[in-house]
Amino acid sequence: MERRLIAVEGVVQGVGFRPHIHRLAAAGALCGFVRNYAGGVFIDVEGESARVEEFCRLLSSAAPSVATISRVCVQHAEPQAYRDFSIAASDAGPQTFVGASLPPDVATCDACLGELFDPMNRRSGHAFISCTACGPRFTITHAAPYDRERTTMVAFPLCGRCQSEYDDPSDRRFHAESIACPDCGPILASLDPRTDDSRARGRAALAAAIDSLCSGQVVAIKALGGFHLACDATNEDAVGRLRSRKHRPAKPFAVMVRDAEAATALCHLSEAEHTALASRARPVVLAQRRENSGVVPGVAPGGHMLGVMLPSAPIHHLLLRAVNRPLVMTSGNRGGDPVVIDDAAAIAELRDIADLLLTNDRSISMRCDDSVVRAVAGEVRPVRRSRGYVPLAIELPFALAVPVLAVGGHLKNTICVAQGRRAHLSAHVGDLESTTARGALRSAIEHTLRLVGVRPAAIAHDLHPDYGSTLFAEQYGREQGLVQRVPVQHHHAHVAACVAEFAVREAVIGVVFDGAGLGTDGAIWGGEFLAVDGARFTRCGHLAYVPLPGGDAAARLPWRSAAAHLSRANLTDQQLAVFRAPDVSQRDWLTVQQLLARSTHAPLTSSVGRLFDAVASLLGLCQVSRFEGEAAMALEAAAGNRLEDAYPVAIGNGALWTADPATIIDGVIRDLAHRRARSEIAGAFHAALRDLVVLGCERIRSDTGLGTVVLSGGVFVNALLAGSAQDTLTARGFRVLLPRQVPCNDGGLSLGQAYVAACALREELCA
Repeated sequence: MERRLIAVEGVVQGVGFRPHIHRLAAAGALCGFVRNYAGGVFIDVEGESARVEEFCRLLSSAAPSVATISRVCVQHAEPQAYRDFSIAASDAGPQTFVGASLPPDVATCDACLGELFDPMNRRSGHAFISCTACGPRFTITHAAPYDRERTTMVAFPLCGRCQSEYDDPSDRRFHAESIACPDCGPILASLDPRTDDSRARGRAALAAAIDSLCSGQVVAIKALGGFHLACDATNEDAVGRLRSRKHRPAKPFAVMVRDAEAATALCHLSEAEHTALASRARPVVLAQRRENSGVVPGVAPGGHMLGVMLPSAPIHHLLLRAVNRPLVMTSGNRGGDPVVIDDAAAIAELRDIADLLLTNDRSISMRCDDSVVRAVAGEVRPVRRSRGYVPLAIELPFALAVPVLAVGGHLKNTICVAQGRRAHLSAHVGDLESTTARGALRSAIEHTLRLVGVRPAAIAHDLHPDYGSTLFAEQYGREQGLVQRVPVQHHHAHVAACVAEFAVREAVIGVVFDGAGLGTDGAIWGGEFLAVDGARFTRCGHLAYVPLPGGDAAARLPWRSAAAHLSRANLTDQQLAVFRAPDVSQRDWLTVQQLLARSTHAPLTSSVGRLFDAVASLLGLCQVSRFEGEAAMALEAAAGNRLEDAYPVAIGNGALWTADPATIIDGVIRDLAHRRARSEIAGAFHAALRDLVVLGCERIRSDTGLGTVVLSGGVFVNALLAGSAQDTLTARGFRVLLPRQVPCNDGGLSLGQAYVAACALREELCA
C-alpha cells in the first residue's frame, strides 16, 4: 500500500478537475479525497503501489480539456486506511504555495447546445445552461477557491434533480458549480428602460427581445461579462439609430452571427482566424470583409475590416437562432465608460440608447468586455484581452521576491498582479477619462487581489504624472501603506511585457512605435529604438522630433500633424496652402502655422502614430479622427498589400541617433504632385517604415551584439507593417518577438510595468 499527497497548480478549479480525479480514483480502486484550496487542488490518495503510479500518470495526461496543469508537487506519506474516495469541502485558508488560477468564462459546449435546442430536454431553452466543460467562471466568482458559495450562483439553491446530477460521478454536471435549470436557476426578464416597467419574464421576455430586434429596435442584453447593445446588422436605420444614440459616429461595431458558416459569408477567414473565431474564448475576430455580405455599410463605415464573433453564451444562441440574421453586438455602455453590469446602471446609462432591456437575476461579480483579436504576422494576436482569456495567468521567467501590483496606462487600461512566477492581468478596464472608469479600475484591482489571494508589497505605474492610473497609484499606495512605488517609462514597459511573456532572459532590442508616451527627457516619445535589459534600458535612437501643434488636440485632428511635418519641408506659404484640407478653415490653418512658428503649445514628439496621421491627412483619407486609430486604419486599408518603392530613410550617427521623417514626407509631397495613386503612396510609406525598423535594428546589433528584437506599441497592430518588418528582420538573422498573449498596445502595459518593477526589486535584494 502507498499513500501520496499531491498539490496541483494551474487552471484546475472550475474545469471539472475534481470529478476527473474522482473518476480516476474509482477506476483504480483507490481511496482518499480531493478538494479545492486557495492554491489549486489537493489530493490525498492511497492504494496499491502500481495503481497509485498509474493514477499519477493519468492525473495530467487525461485531464479535462479546459484544464491547464502548470505544476504538480508530490509527497509520500504513511497510509491512513481510508475506506473510499470523496470530494471534500474546500479549504479557503491561506495558500501553502502560489498556484491558484481560475479559468475564464467558456463558450457553450456542444453537449449543452444540443440540450438547449432539444424540446424533450428539461433544459430546453434555458438561457443559463452549463456544465463542467462550459459556462461562466471568472465573471461570477467573488474569491478563491472556486466553489458555488463564493459565486453569484449561491443565490440559486439546486433543485432535487440538479442536486442529483451534481452528486452523480457519472454525470457531466458532477460538482459543476455553475449549473441550474428552469426550476431553480436565473430567470430572464424584459424591462422598459425608460420607465423601469417589467414587460415579461422567462420565455416571454426572450420572445419580446426577438420581436424588438426583428422590428429594427435596439435591445440591451445582459450576457456573461456585462450588457451588449444589439440591433439588426442588415437594417441601416437600426444601425443608424444605435450610432446616433450612443454618440459613436464612425467606430466600427462588432457583428455576431449564429455559426461559422454565417461568419464566412461576411468575411474572408484564414484557417487561423477561423480557429480563433470558433475557440472556447469566442473573441471578436477582425477580418477582411466581403463585398455584398448583407451587413449594411453603417456597421463599419469605410473600413476594409469587420469584427465578427460567434455566440459566447446560451442567450446569444437563442437570439441568433430565432432572428436568423447578423446582429450588431457592441459593448453596453455610454461612450468612454466601462461596460454596464447591473440593471440599475443599465436603466440609468442605457435608457436613451436601448428600446428594451433583456436582463436576468444572476449577478455579475466582475465586468469582462469582449476580447478582440487580429491576424498579424501569420498568427492571431490580441488587440484587447478580456472575456475568454482573463484570468489565465502568464508564466514569468523568474519568481518574484514580493507581490507587485501594476496599474497600467491611461488608455486601454488593464491592471496586473504578479506573484511567484505568475502574472494575472485583469479584464479590459478602458480609458480612465471618467470617474466611473476610475471606479472600475479599483474594482478590477480588488477583485484580482481576492482571486489571487495576496496583498501587494509594491505598486508600479507609468512615468506620466497626470495619467489617471498614476494618480490612482499615488492614492492607493497611501491607502494601503505601500512604500515601494516604481515609475516605469511607457515604452520600456511595452518591451518588458513581451520579454515577460516569452520569458526572455537576455537583453533585447526594442522597437516601439505608438501614439504617445512620456519620455525621460520630457518629450512625447513614440518612435523608439531601445536596448532593454530587465529594469534598465538605453535609448539608442528615435524618430526625429516634430512639434505637435495643440498637444493632445493634434491626435484628434490629423491635419495638424500634417501641418507640423509640412512646416519642416521648406515649402512656401502658397505651397503649404495646397495641402490644407477643404474642411479646415483658413483661420484654423493660420492658427496652427502661428503655433509652429512661435513654438508655443507645440510639444516635441517622436511619435510614429502622429506620422501615420500626417500621411493619412495628406492623402485626404482622414482629417478628423472620430476614434483612436481611424487615420492609421484608413492608411493601412489604402495600402492593401502593396510594399513597393519605399521612400528613402536614413539614420544619423552618434550614441543616440535620429531618423528624420522629412525624407518620407518629401516623397509623399513629390508623389502627390505627380498624381501617383494613393494606394501606391500608402504602400511606399509602409515600406519606408519597415526599412527604418530594419536599419535601426542592424545599427543596434552592430553596436551591441544584440540579436533578439521585440516589436511593440499600438502601431504594430498594423498587420502590413508588423508582418513585413518581422519577415525582413528574420531574413536578416534576427529573432523577432511580437506579443501573443497580451496586446502590443497599451492593454499590455501593466504586465511590462510589473515585470520591470519585479526586476528592480530583485536587484535591490541581491545588491
